[in-house]
Amino acid sequence: MKENVQNTQGGWRANKWCRAAIPALLLHCSIGTVYCWSIFSQEIADYIGFSKGATEWAFSFAIFFLGMSAAFLGNVVEKDIHKSSLIAAICFACGMAGTGFFIYYGGAHNGSMLALIGIYVCYGFIMGIGLGTGYLSPVKTLMLWFEDRKGLATGLAVAGFGAAKAIASPIMQALLDNLGDGGIYKMFWILAVVYFIMMFVGHLLLAKPAGWHEPQKKEKGQDMFTVIKSKPITNYIGIWLMFYINITCGLALISQEKMIVKYRSWRYRRNHFYGFGYI
Repeated sequence: MKENVQNTQGGWRANKWCRAAIPALLLHCSIGTVYCWSIFSQEIADYIGFSKGATEWAFSFAIFFLGMSAAFLGNVVEKDIHKSSLIAAICFACGMAGTGFFIYYGGAHNGSMLALIGIYVCYGFIMGIGLGTGYLSPVKTLMLWFEDRKGLATGLAVAGFGAAKAIASPIMQALLDNLGDGGIYKMFWILAVVYFIMMFVGHLLLAKPAGWHEPQKKEKGQDMFTVIKSKPITNYIGIWLMFYINITCGLALISQEKMIVKYRSWRYRRNHFYGFGYI
């Protein structure tokens, strides 16, 4: 429970923006680049010699393990925010670097199943763990520092994910256009280093308010199943379905965004051209 959230050390160490908001943006602006998948998915498929449908599973695994790690590593985040943020930085950066390596391997051994499985493991499983722990770590801390403004706290967390895609998409496209042959795996190696530095700085800055300690077992209230039984089960099923449909539709669009935009652009140019022809 919170005994005293005011840090007696003063200065930046007691500043909620330095200890919660900035670390949250550094972490989320890194892991949020998972939503840039559509920028390079076709390039990966072409480079390693597989269909786009086969490589799409890497994104699906990443989102799946994001949810699983957030669900089952929540206790790690509760007990030690520094351990969880460090796990996030290491897993995300290593997953990105490993993905680059297996793309490189797939380019040298076109059609290699080992390359495809390696991408699944690195981008899907390892990066997925980094995504889940990296998402939870700053959100928990933001809620403690901004206890009286929880809407702002969650808004900052979501803003980090949105900013990641907005900032990283043109940078990734520029890297792909300018790195020459093998630019796809070089891009992953460069971004692995950049994002590890960002996340590690966020890990060093991230801290809970002074005087805060997690509730002990005897202080805890009802367990999860007792709470669930206190309300009609249809309430929870309805909420779960609403989130499931919302998130599924959003991720389906995000994962194919580049192709959708290209198609819309092509349709617009074609209709515009025919319109002048009719005139």
